[in-house]
Amino acid sequence: MSHDVVLRGEGLGREFGREATLVHALAGVDIAVPAGRLTVVTGRSGAGKTTLLNVLGGLDRPDRGRVLLGDEDLAAASEARLLELRRTRIGFIFQDFGLIPVLSVAENIEVPLRLVDADPAQRRERVDYLLERTGLAHHAKHRPSELSGGQQQRVGIARALAGTPDVILADEPTAQLDADTATSVMQLILDLTAERNLATVVTTHDPLVVERADQVLHLADGRIVG
Repeated sequence: MSHDVVLRGEGLGREFGREATLVHALAGVDIAVPAGRLTVVTGRSGAGKTTLLNVLGGLDRPDRGRVLLGDEDLAAASEARLLELRRTRIGFIFQDFGLIPVLSVAENIEVPLRLVDADPAQRRERVDYLLERTGLAHHAKHRPSELSGGQQQRVGIARALAGTPDVILADEPTAQLDADTATSVMQLILDLTAERNLATVVTTHDPLVVERADQVLHLADGRIVG
C-alpha cells in the first residue's frame, strides 16, 4: 500500500477581522497528509483547527500559501472546480453529523451520488455496500432522529465515502459521543482509512483518538507547535 502524500498545505495563512480585531486563525501552517494514514490535529478551542480543515477541503481559501491535492492547487482553483473536487475527491465528516432530517439513512448516504448524477443502479449498489460496511444495513429506512448518536455518525461516515474520495476530513467526529461509542466510530474510521488507502485528517480533543494516530500535529494560535 502506498503512503504517498495526497494532500499538502504550504505556508497557510488565514485572517479574520480587521486591524484591532484581526485574528490570525492560521499563521504559516505546513501540513502533509499521506494516504492510508490517520493524521490528527489537536489544540484548544480557537486554535484554528476547523479553519485548517475548511482550507484543506476547499470550503475556505487561505489568504496566503497553497493547498495541493495531488498536483492541483485548491487555493487557485475556480469555485466550480472546488465544488467538483469536494463532490468527488474530498469527504467531510462533521461533529454535529450534518444529516438531512427528512431523508432516510439510505437517502442521506445517496445525496453525494445524486449530486454527480451517478447511474441509479450504481447508486443503489454503492449505498448498499456502505450500509453493510458501516453496520447500518438494518437501519436503511430510518430517519436520523430514530438513530443513536453513534449510528448518526456512521451515516455521516458512509455519506463521506459515497463518492469514493481520496481524502477524508473529520471535524471532532467523536465530540458528541460517549466513550464506548467514540471508540467504535474511530475504529471504523481507522479501518476504512487503511482499507481505502485514504488520507484522513481528524481534529480532536480526545486523547483516545490521539493515541490511535499515525501523525499528531498540535495547533496553537494558528501555528503548528509539535
